[in-house]
Amino acid sequence: MISAPTFSLERKLFVFSIPGLAIAVTVIVLGVVAAVNGQSIVTASINAQTQFVDAGEQGVKEWRDALVEIEKTGAATSPFDARPMNIRMPAVLPPAPLADFAVSGNEIHPTTTTLMGWANPADLFIEYEFSNPTLSTIGGLDFTFLIVILAPLLMIGACFDVLAGDRERGRARLIAAQAGHVAPSVWKRLALRNLTIWICFGVTAATAAIIAPAGVSMPDRLAHFLAWFAVAAIYGFFWFALIAFAAAYIKHSETVAASLFAIWAVFVFAVPAIGGALAETAYPPPSKLVFLSEMREGEVKAIRETAELTAGFLADHPEMIESDEAVPGFYRSNFLANREAAKRTTPVLEEFHQARRQRTQLISKLQFLSPSMIANNALVTIAGGDVTRNMAYQDQARVALNDLFERIGPAVVAKQRISVAEFDAIPDFAFQDRSLSQKTASCVAPLGFLILISAALLFAARQRLRAPLEKLL
Repeated sequence: MISAPTFSLERKLFVFSIPGLAIAVTVIVLGVVAAVNGQSIVTASINAQTQFVDAGEQGVKEWRDALVEIEKTGAATSPFDARPMNIRMPAVLPPAPLADFAVSGNEIHPTTTTLMGWANPADLFIEYEFSNPTLSTIGGLDFTFLIVILAPLLMIGACFDVLAGDRERGRARLIAAQAGHVAPSVWKRLALRNLTIWICFGVTAATAAIIAPAGVSMPDRLAHFLAWFAVAAIYGFFWFALIAFAAAYIKHSETVAASLFAIWAVFVFAVPAIGGALAETAYPPPSKLVFLSEMREGEVKAIRETAELTAGFLADHPEMIESDEAVPGFYRSNFLANREAAKRTTPVLEEFHQARRQRTQLISKLQFLSPSMIANNALVTIAGGDVTRNMAYQDQARVALNDLFERIGPAVVAKQRISVAEFDAIPDFAFQDRSLSQKTASCVAPLGFLILISAALLFAARQRLRAPLEKLL
């Protein structure tokens, strides 16, 4: 419990002082900006996806209506009507329940695509894979950025001179003379200053969590927010312990500030940059040119050998009888080209996936060198802005496209239409996200490690502050 004398002192030195008020206002203003920015980005994404899905569903409805009419009348006005190759089904990655808390860099990753016979798994996201990601990363201030990057700086700015400044101004001896020791005062003042910052963070973040974007389940969102804020609190606990450790062992306030700032820079910038470079060097992705070459070569081969591939395909589906209708041959040739290209590029795609898995595994090990990496990975994972979630979406979209191929392939090669019942049996794409328990389980080990480090720092600071006064003063 914070005593009245301690609170009275802190009220003058920090809580109601210009620096303290400036920090509190800064936290609140940045929180409001982060909330507005995150909500606007997620809302824009939801609106864009809604328009994309509505347009896709309208096209699917028109295609199905044409097929129903053909089944009723037994004739089509055009050989192009209701052909299986013209089925276009939207597949989107919906925003996570807490997506607005981790929006930075989201534009790098695709969230919409169209499943159709004209595409193949290799080029389903080709525009994204060859776009320049540098410009896409410029943007979003969000709560995860505030916690990982700015919160430690504010905590350092508020607390670096708690003991060193008192010692330099002679205030520490006065406190020791009145209280018998400086340790209780140091702990209480550190707690009060950091609580002021984190209460401001907590209020703004909780308010943003309550104001959910349209279409988001509030119970699910609040559950994710509680887990997210628990991770943020663990990260804040680490910096509290580190600041207490520095305050206990370093005698000059400018040295405390410089040391903590240097540690912050290493944790936030140096280690992640070096770790990313090491992962990219150790496990580089395969050549994009090889990928494109294999895809184009497969397409050309399939077009040249359409007759042979058709015979082989129909041999695998003897129930299909080739139609005598005057159906344009490009439906069949393009479907077979896509199928052949998919076969040829599957090994290259697997190399991409393998390199990505290896880089992810290496980064997951290197994160133990930086508490900021641990916190960022956990916060982004719980908020739903992680790369793993988007890659799962891409994998599920490719699986859905392969399923569509299997359903329409025989009819396309046999130059026939599918029935309305067969079309209705094709499932709509629905992304299967990880549960909150699965997300938190993946963060338990690094967060446990962070708690242990924090406890060790607190123990060392406590032992130092319990030393004789002549050593502290």
